[in-house]
Amino acid sequence: MKKFLFLLLFTPFLSMAQNTEGTVTYTETIKMKIDVPEGMDEAEFRKMIPSEQKAAKLLIFRTGECLYTDAPDQPAVGSDVTFNTSDEDGGEVRMDFKIQRPDNKQYRDIENGKRIESTEFFGRYFLIKEEPKRMKWKVTAEQKQIAGYPCQKAILQDTSRKVEAWFTAQIPVSVGPGEFADLPGLILELSMAGGDRTLVADKVELKAVDAKLIEKPSKGKTVTREEFNKIRDDKMKEMGAEPGGGGTMKVIIRN
Repeated sequence: MKKFLFLLLFTPFLSMAQNTEGTVTYTETIKMKIDVPEGMDEAEFRKMIPSEQKAAKLLIFRTGECLYTDAPDQPAVGSDVTFNTSDEDGGEVRMDFKIQRPDNKQYRDIENGKRIESTEFFGRYFLIKEEPKRMKWKVTAEQKQIAGYPCQKAILQDTSRKVEAWFTAQIPVSVGPGEFADLPGLILELSMAGGDRTLVADKVELKAVDAKLIEKPSKGKTVTREEFNKIRDDKMKEMGAEPGGGGTMKVIIRN
């Protein structure tokens, strides 16, 4: 009888331990806003250029830490399109259209509240080390299933951006894709900027994770978050795009 009682009490502990390590594969979708060059037929132009970009992302998590990166064998370039058109005077114009997805890795030390991000921006790598403030969320009563898990909706209490998250309390790990964390469960879906950028979990695998798979990023010039934001915003202004990132990818094509 004593042995039976011991197993009965110990089983929930084992079950919870197994739910705190594993991997999640997400599909990231980013909508693109494209400025159509003058003199071009807009309808024909939009047939040649994709309206959104998709990429597979991977979150590896274990007790105390996690790593968010591109899924294995993910191609570096999203699209390459070359086409010929005519200008207002009837002359032929050749245009090259390329979308390149940056090489980003984000590591989080859950126990100590620290974060390291290696990010590529126009061919340059930057390394950002920070102790981010805890995110404030408003948990709602809305629920739905994602990747086989019951999830609950939460809204980020940040007036500068609109972010909605769906998390599952069945996986008691307070992390999610990229910078997003601090909910009472693993984030399986994110919607930003009114749906212009989304991340949705396709596959969740709960399993023991080798600590070697969660490697701290080290590539890039060390800068603060504020320094990187200024570099990014200055470059975006130079290109004629809106600074600040956001959810949409704005593409300006020049011949």
